[in-house]
Amino acid sequence: MIVRCLSKQPGERCQRGEVRAALEMLRGSAGAPAAQKSCTMMRRPRGGTYNEAFHPFAWTVGGRSPADVPWYARLKYIEACTCNLFCPCYFNKQAAHKHTGAAMCNFNMGTVVEKGKYGDVDLTGMKFWLAGDLGADWGKGDALWLVVTFEPTATKEQKDGLTTILTKIYPVKWKSFETDTSEITLTTSPDGKTAHAKLANGKSEIKLTRFAGANPARGSQINNVRYFAATWNSPFDLYFSDHYYKGFGKSYEIQKANGFLITVEMTSDGKRIPSGAKKSD
Repeated sequence: MIVRCLSKQPGERCQRGEVRAALEMLRGSAGAPAAQKSCTMMRRPRGGTYNEAFHPFAWTVGGRSPADVPWYARLKYIEACTCNLFCPCYFNKQAAHKHTGAAMCNFNMGTVVEKGKYGDVDLTGMKFWLAGDLGADWGKGDALWLVVTFEPTATKEQKDGLTTILTKIYPVKWKSFETDTSEITLTTSPDGKTAHAKLANGKSEIKLTRFAGANPARGSQINNVRYFAATWNSPFDLYFSDHYYKGFGKSYEIQKANGFLITVEMTSDGKRIPSGAKKSD
């Protein structure tokens, strides 16, 4: 068994009291200090090897690390945040709340895997939801909190594979990480003027209304801007957003804030996904 305190950097030693508290937590002891209960403790499965990832950890079984496993994913997002349209995070690495100007960016992202595989695990068709806050220091690699919601049909292998891919798209460390389960609905109107995403458990919803530019009959886009660390992304299709999140002690709601639709690709070899690739390839 390996015990790893995720509040420490690799090679950094814990104090004896911290180790004792961690072991008590692992055993389920009620004597663990409350201040230590935010630590994440885990057991290593037989045959498994440790790999730090989005949780910020993941186990790989059978001796294969993520570096050995080929993977790719094409993701379609309905995304919203609490910044003004358009989100300054993509230009300054500094969030700015629409109303207060505070260095925070509460976001909701309803997403579907259009094509994807992680090793032999098929990810195509998976839906997931990201809700959280980038905080003030995400440009330095430190973000505040994240909740990832998977649909009930997602297998452990699918969750682990997708989680590893997400660590590559968003290369930050989260102070708080949670997972949740809910059915997810994602729709875009035939004319492209509106989009809607919702968690069936009622914790979050996104409503997008297309930004009316000089020609309201056409959508407005931002080109040649990279989506976080993605291998490739389409232009940002601009929308105003109304959205909220309520769960895990977090709550926010905002109207007419930043929103967009986008398609993102992330691959282990850094190349585009061939357009002719079969969905199960």
